[in-house]
Amino acid sequence: MPDRRWILAVLATALLPVLAGCRRPAHHPAAPKRRSAGASASGAAPPSAPKDTAAARRAKAAAVAPPIPILMYHVIAAPPPHYPWWRLFVTPALFADQMAALQRAGYHAITLRQAYAVWTGRAPAPARPIVISFDDGYQSQYTAALPVLRRLGWPGLLNLQVGRIGVSGGLSRAQVRGLLAAGWEVADHTVTHPDLTTLTPAALVREVGGARRTLQRDFGIQVRFFCYPGGRYNATVLAAVRHAGFLGATTTWPGAAAPRIDGWWTLDRVRVDANESPARLLSALNWYAHHPPAPPPAAFPPAVRA
Repeated sequence: MPDRRWILAVLATALLPVLAGCRRPAHHPAAPKRRSAGASASGAAPPSAPKDTAAARRAKAAAVAPPIPILMYHVIAAPPPHYPWWRLFVTPALFADQMAALQRAGYHAITLRQAYAVWTGRAPAPARPIVISFDDGYQSQYTAALPVLRRLGWPGLLNLQVGRIGVSGGLSRAQVRGLLAAGWEVADHTVTHPDLTTLTPAALVREVGGARRTLQRDFGIQVRFFCYPGGRYNATVLAAVRHAGFLGATTTWPGAAAPRIDGWWTLDRVRVDANESPARLLSALNWYAHHPPAPPPAAFPPAVRA
């Protein structure tokens, strides 16, 4: 059972009304009105830094650490004819070409946990680090993406929806274990992939913390990061993710991830769409590398104003 004080606290926070739908911004978005870089995701001013603590040292390291791009993939296959979400599909041949182009450009794939170690000053950054994330848990992530990354000696980040394990088109438990054995990292992507901003407090706790407990129990791993379904979050959702004890969380907001600007629980990613050529992907990464990221919105989609 969730802690009664936590449920009461979440009940006291009204869920913000949100816009229907979830469209991704373009690679080079016109910046909407955002919170200032010094403000937290909830809008509150950041507390003064401790004088000499481990948290203060991590904050100091993160303040000078470089942004690290986190690519966002879904299905590594050709889309079915007339499929409405065809942009979520990248063919295996194109994916292989994109990874080869990244390697030629000097990129080195790491896990999000390794990126966290870089950001907190616990490990040096490799040349041109990049995280390659895959959402939901599609079977093609094992059959098509894994062989390509294995040839390069690169890990992936699997944002795994618990409810997709073992269903048609989804990863089997054996395949998840195979990805883990290949050095991949698993992050929590909820149980049912809901719009978290619409849930009751109890349901929010189940989707955020319950999925993590299931993944840790079933696969004997530590799950340190969270990924918001559809990129949707608000102050209540952010509080639930922090309360669950994650080290950080990823969004669908475009940009290279930089905790000193994004905050640990609203890390940017770079969506890779269908038909995105290797040259265009490299161009987008180059653009982000030369344009300092701006803070993501305090809620996504933004609240409707009366």
